[in-house]
Amino acid sequence: MNFLPFEKFIHPESSLLENNPAAFALTGGFETDVEGLHNCNTLNELLYHNDAIIINDLMHASFNELEHIIRHCKHVFVSQSFPLSEEQLLTLHKLAEEAQVVVQMGFQHRFTHFFNAIKSKNIVPRLIENSHFIKYKRRSTHLSIISDVLLEDLDLIMTKVRSDIRSINATGVGVIYKDPDIINIRLEFQNACIANISGSKIAIKDIHKTRFYQNNSYYTVDHLNNNIKVFNSDDASFWENTDESDGLSGSIENFEKQDLNDILNSELNSFFKAINLKSKSEASLYDHLAIKFVAEKIYDQLERNFVAKCG
Repeated sequence: MNFLPFEKFIHPESSLLENNPAAFALTGGFETDVEGLHNCNTLNELLYHNDAIIINDLMHASFNELEHIIRHCKHVFVSQSFPLSEEQLLTLHKLAEEAQVVVQMGFQHRFTHFFNAIKSKNIVPRLIENSHFIKYKRRSTHLSIISDVLLEDLDLIMTKVRSDIRSINATGVGVIYKDPDIINIRLEFQNACIANISGSKIAIKDIHKTRFYQNNSYYTVDHLNNNIKVFNSDDASFWENTDESDGLSGSIENFEKQDLNDILNSELNSFFKAINLKSKSEASLYDHLAIKFVAEKIYDQLERNFVAKCG
């Protein structure tokens, strides 16, 4: 199978494809300047000769290009988060199902050892508390509190709860600009689980923790230090360590921060596997639709409840 990137993706010194299946060959690109790769003159020329496309540089790509690729029945991997509306995602999802092609989107966090370790834990949460605060910097005020800060948290919470959302309540305050700098979200699920999510882009310091409370125990996930702590009420030490100190023997799992190339390799291998097995990608359009649906509902709530800076 020929595998051709759309826009620049592979640098000459990169080892990104070393561990990928030999059935896939990197042959060239469109609007790419990578030495040794054929440069197609048009996107249609690229589509004519190849079966799968990588989109990495979104500066010159849009919904129209992505739709065009899928309509030509080509598999496509979008390596970055793609700014698509719920309606656009639904359109692409339907097209991909009709064309029977794999479309993998940029949910990079799903391919880390840390995320997969959390996913594998036998957690049946009754209550979730999530705090994601970013230390204030002038450029941080331009971040979207939902799309740039809390999207991964929403994905993790929905992955662990595995239940439909019954209600969403969200409110935000604009301290620096007239958009939400600080927000609080309450999600109520059909299985009675409740998630309280707090986010800020003007905090005094960085904090990023998720706590899953369930009967007889709870898990604390520290995203900044890449560790998972388990607190079990059956353990006598639980009552002596309610401050979540690191002294709980055997209750802490630490994970090394992964190199970006390792994560990209995992993404590509997942993409190749889905094509070979004709299965759904681990970061499919449907997964993005589910998160986008929740994000849009939160945006609607914030618009109704938002309190802007006065004066």
